[in-house]
Amino acid sequence: MPAQEFKGKILFLHGYTQSSALFYAKTSALRKKLIKLNYLPIYLNAPVVLTPAQLPNGEDLAQFNSSLALDSDDSNRAWWTKKDTTNDNIELEDSLDAIKNYVQKGEIIPDSDMKDQAAHSENYKDLPIIGLIGFSQGAALGSLIAYRFHEIFETSDKLKFAIFYSGFKLNTGKGSGNEHYDKYYKKDKDHDIKFLHVIGELDTVVEEDRGMSMYKHSSDHSDLLKHPGGHFVPNSRLYIDQVTNWLQATMEPKKEDIKKEDEDDFDALMDMMDNLGKA
Repeated sequence: MPAQEFKGKILFLHGYTQSSALFYAKTSALRKKLIKLNYLPIYLNAPVVLTPAQLPNGEDLAQFNSSLALDSDDSNRAWWTKKDTTNDNIELEDSLDAIKNYVQKGEIIPDSDMKDQAAHSENYKDLPIIGLIGFSQGAALGSLIAYRFHEIFETSDKLKFAIFYSGFKLNTGKGSGNEHYDKYYKKDKDHDIKFLHVIGELDTVVEEDRGMSMYKHSSDHSDLLKHPGGHFVPNSRLYIDQVTNWLQATMEPKKEDIKKEDEDDFDALMDMMDNLGKA
């Protein structure tokens, strides 16, 4: 079975004004390393198509690590749009439905530059989704759905890890209009999930205090990695290695842990044998 070649699928959630194809290009080095480690990256497209009036100007668009779509009018996308200068009172139903359509049906919102992905993904439809990688708005959405992924999308797949670049936690406090999303941030005590938060020290789009909001919320099961750049996914070998080394350490138990488990199993077996025949 082809699915046995990979350990699991990782869903990639792009940033505001980006698309699955643009995020695919921006994360080329990371994607190639993940494939070498036997993980299958799947790039999802957000459902909201931004109009020209909703797009920042060229200079501001670059701050989002994005660019103006030239070949089609549907390549600048978002997981939600703001009603004012904040992320309060947002609507995520269409985005949750878009992710659910992939989780349950294998359907991805089409992108003309990603035609091969759908066919390739179909070959691995039974491979479990085990991780998320999100950037900016996609990271914020990812951190919202990570804990309750299996409940939200009605799947047996439980996430084991998530990597968030330039992410942030939504305000779900009283009066925010996002109160109904607060339940998604509550971790199931039996769910062993790990987060890596990657933050740019020169990020002016998601500034450090805001970027630290989700890390602080999840600090007991999170790690933090800072880079000296701005609002982007670091593509240098140094940071690719740091991220993938973290992933390997998270997903693959240390030899001493395996040895300890073997010793515990052996001790349990001996105890069982000692008790044979006893009343």
